[in-house]
Amino acid sequence: MVQISQTEEDIKISIELNRLVTRKPDVVLLPQYLKFNNPPIFFERHLAQEIDEMASFCRIFKNEARIVLVKKEKGLWPEMFQKLDKEALMQKRLEIADLIVERNKKRDEKALERYDNKRRAEIQKEIQRETDMRERVKQFQENSVREALVVDVRKEAKATPKPDTLQYPPSSGGASRLATPLMRPPMSSVRGSGRINVNFTTQHKRVTPKRESQAAMEKAYAAAGGPNANVQSPMESVDE
Repeated sequence: MVQISQTEEDIKISIELNRLVTRKPDVVLLPQYLKFNNPPIFFERHLAQEIDEMASFCRIFKNEARIVLVKKEKGLWPEMFQKLDKEALMQKRLEIADLIVERNKKRDEKALERYDNKRRAEIQKEIQRETDMRERVKQFQENSVREALVVDVRKEAKATPKPDTLQYPPSSGGASRLATPLMRPPMSSVRGSGRINVNFTTQHKRVTPKRESQAAMEKAYAAAGGPNANVQSPMESVDE
């Protein structure tokens, strides 16, 4: 059962559905063509005037299908559908088939383009997410190094220097007080390099006595008639 009604803005068509039908219906909406195919239900019409196919829609409910055709020009149509004979109807079907093929082709191209754009946007988003993550890690490392340097500087500034025990000896007693610095003796000047001359003015000479072996050799030489045979050795003069 099909119910059709129109207003100045649209045409409403209600098609009763069989409860046993579970297949998704095939709905085609063109500027001057309408088809609803859900076996065993088949509804096809050629419109008398043009509609806005992008604004028109079809909704499937449990017991019926509701088709809303939005008119391009507002107003009541005297006749909503064309009356065609068998030959004209076959010619129209061929033209509509070509239009459907062309429309499906364009729809597939647009769907592929939307998928590519969506995939490209997801990849770009993932790259941007990874870039932001690396930047955050780098910033965290720089802040950690900067904070470590600040802490080291503060520790060095708070550290108290050790007192010099030579200049400030530890005080004995309960309360600590500032000790009087000790006076260190001046260091003696370092002796420079130079030369010292030593002169011996004495004429004293001391003869070292000869050994017995050397005296025996001289006596043997003198007995042989050497050039110094008549000369007496110092040791002989002393013995005489």
